[in-house]
Amino acid sequence: MNLLEQTISSIKIPDAALPHTVDTVLTTHTSMNFGRLKEVLLRYIRITGERHPAPPQTSVIISCADHGVAAESVSAYPPETTLNMMCNYLIARGGAANAVANYANAQLIVADLGVNADTSDIPGLLHKSIARGTANMTAGPAMTRAQAIRSVETGIALANERADHGDRCILPGEMGISNTTSSAAIVAALLELTPEEVTGRGANISDRRLAHKIEIVRRALTVNAPDPHDGLDVLAKVGGFELGCIAGLILGAAARRMLIVLDGANTTSAALIAHALAPNCVHYLLASHASLTEHSQPHALRRLGLSPILRLDIRLSEAAGSSIALRMLTQMIKIWDILDEAKEGSPLSPPFNFPCPSLCPQEEKTTVTFAPPSASAMEACQYRLDNLAKPIHSLGYLERIAVQLAGTTDRECPPSDLGAALLILADGKLFSADLSKILSAITADTHISVYLLSTPKNMSASNAARRAADTLARSHPLLILGAAGAGDDALAGAINGAAEAGSLILPGDTQSDRVAREYAGTNSSLRPYILHIVPDMLTADTEMPAGIAGILGTEIVRAALHVVNDMKTFAETGVAVAIDGAGAGRQVRGHA
Repeated sequence: MNLLEQTISSIKIPDAALPHTVDTVLTTHTSMNFGRLKEVLLRYIRITGERHPAPPQTSVIISCADHGVAAESVSAYPPETTLNMMCNYLIARGGAANAVANYANAQLIVADLGVNADTSDIPGLLHKSIARGTANMTAGPAMTRAQAIRSVETGIALANERADHGDRCILPGEMGISNTTSSAAIVAALLELTPEEVTGRGANISDRRLAHKIEIVRRALTVNAPDPHDGLDVLAKVGGFELGCIAGLILGAAARRMLIVLDGANTTSAALIAHALAPNCVHYLLASHASLTEHSQPHALRRLGLSPILRLDIRLSEAAGSSIALRMLTQMIKIWDILDEAKEGSPLSPPFNFPCPSLCPQEEKTTVTFAPPSASAMEACQYRLDNLAKPIHSLGYLERIAVQLAGTTDRECPPSDLGAALLILADGKLFSADLSKILSAITADTHISVYLLSTPKNMSASNAARRAADTLARSHPLLILGAAGAGDDALAGAINGAAEAGSLILPGDTQSDRVAREYAGTNSSLRPYILHIVPDMLTADTEMPAGIAGILGTEIVRAALHVVNDMKTFAETGVAVAIDGAGAGRQVRGHA
């Protein structure tokens, strides 16, 4: 029995008894519904078999390989970009993968599965090359069946190595010019869909090149006729070495009871290969974010039965979305730990009684005006983002957040440690003990200051909230608003105060988000100061009170800040720039 067969036979469906018990405790102990985020927690508990697992030690593993189909000009970037980016990860250390590994406190591992170059002198690279790129799949199979097995077994071996080092989670990623063409063909073959249904823009290609790409996928499928009932046949005929490696990582992780968090269309297509080989591996998968432009991913996720928790418009498989999902899991572990501690009889701390900044009565303003954010800082930030070593606009909401913060802070690169505060507007009633403990747990190591405001008797609710928000916003560039019984007028006042002081406002729950949308709808000058987290980016499918969704949303902001600060530009890294699409002419390359 070879390694692949041994691994498949070792994958077991994890027992559901423990997560059912945990679900029962959560349901009976608190009235709060965490929606999809609870399902993320329960999945991890089921995988580990532990009632209180520690936050998982994690590695980001980027598998790299070239594709023969790149000769058909289906990408916005030239083939040498695969090698360029591999050097960027390990020498310049300026890729998105580097930034998200910093953000997630994960180890970054880069493996050469089949780059078309001599890579022997790249420091820290794992040399796992199968061949110098696949063959052009429009003329025949991309690889032999033996090579397909080898690519999968390489991934299995890597997963075993990481498990032996104590990892309990892997965030897989990839780098391979033209591999979205292979991903589209894989999904079309396994799900028996048309090229039009599965082919997206990849690295933001033009309409003309997209039409050509669709025809290339069609030609590859026609020439090779991959068997939809044989995952290895599909991988061999229209896949890539790095995609086979990711499929192997998934199988190996499942056999070792590790969590795999999928990130984007390419890792999802690789998961389809793994699923075709061992359907039970799906119990160890978590979908992080939904792609809006890679049409293959939604079809693949439906087959896998997975629902992403984030909607970030990311078009890059370097673990940007999966690292945020991992941080959300970590926060849910903290919430569960502290709630179960209370359930088991540990003493409860008293409900939060946050001091509010000293308030001075002021007259209610009849008109409120907001200074526009810094246009020059926003333009400079956008230009920097466009020239970071990645496909243009590929980080979606993370880029938009960085630009928005550049405007409100008047800084091209807002710092990664930007100060944040949560202002909870209450109606004078005490919080429940569990809500107090939840807030304490998820703000303890995030450096988010928390304040509770009950309206003073000598002030209107709106004026008190405006004054409190104004005071906080002057020392906290990020202000999360939470509602705990307060009326809409108080929330509107807080929005006024925060925007006047130039803070970026994160409505942290359903009520505050609704008020912010209504208020911004009547005052367009307010819109640059509001960042909507729910449901625009976080799709928890539930309502969380008192700004909790906003606290979780700061993880997305933190990831955006790591991107703009930790990544390096084409000029700094020498990575090849776009030759097609929106990046052509906008991106500037430096040294060769």
